[in-house]
Amino acid sequence: MTIRQLEYFLTAAQTLSFTKTAHQFFISQSAVTQQIRALENEFDAELFLRSNNRIRLTPAGEALLKDAEMIVSKYHDAVARVRAARDGMSGTLRIGYLQGIEMSRFPGIIQEFRAEYPGIHIELNRGNAVNLHDDYRNGRYDIIFNVQNPLLRYSDSVSRVIGEYPFYVAVPPDHYLSGMRKVELNQLQYEKLILHDVKPDASESTRTYSYPFLDDNMMKNIISVTDDVESILISVAAGIGIAVVPEFDILKPQINVNLAYVLLDTGDYRKKLEVVYPEKDANPMLKFFLDKV
Repeated sequence: MTIRQLEYFLTAAQTLSFTKTAHQFFISQSAVTQQIRALENEFDAELFLRSNNRIRLTPAGEALLKDAEMIVSKYHDAVARVRAARDGMSGTLRIGYLQGIEMSRFPGIIQEFRAEYPGIHIELNRGNAVNLHDDYRNGRYDIIFNVQNPLLRYSDSVSRVIGEYPFYVAVPPDHYLSGMRKVELNQLQYEKLILHDVKPDASESTRTYSYPFLDDNMMKNIISVTDDVESILISVAAGIGIAVVPEFDILKPQINVNLAYVLLDTGDYRKKLEVVYPEKDANPMLKFFLDKV
């Protein structure tokens, strides 16, 4: 079995025609047929049903399809990586990332990529969710690491979740919730709440906050919504309210405040981080970076 045979098989499976497959590879139809036969002999199974100059996949062919796609894709990726290393690939990759994810696996991704492709210059910029969204749409970044939120919409782009994080309640150390192992949602019903989120404009419902576990009464207790985690933690320390924040916000706070962080029981709901990059016409360096994500 060869990569070329698998490529013939995949093209024939897509076009359902040996003639069209031959045209795509600039060879004769008999050459395609011969290679497909060789593949079938190796598997000892028919991959296509042939009748009246038409073909379609057999159950055996269907079984091979996904594996063949993966093998061919991995092969071409490996060839590209080897050639990149051989040629000392150079260029620039512009990456935007969310304030607060420094304690996730994000730094390791950057380090690993840089070690394998030292010729590629990396431009890193940290920002809040809205700025990352806007700058990406304006072409500033090739890829962004951002929080998933219904208000942040991307056209002609691929979004892929790379992490899910539980929520915590941030409170002053003398608050009655600070000594608990876990906070239940009903314990928030009389608290003034500060949320780390993208703030909807006048045309959006407050239900677009990415806190669906808060009921209507708790939504009335929201006194502030901001995309600046440092401001949130300072507000909590000042006694303005208590905050509901995702774990990545408090793994290693960037400011010196004396607060307690208690896990909030939100059931199965988690805050999601995602990578977003163009669906088409992406930076050619991006495919190598995505292998690390």
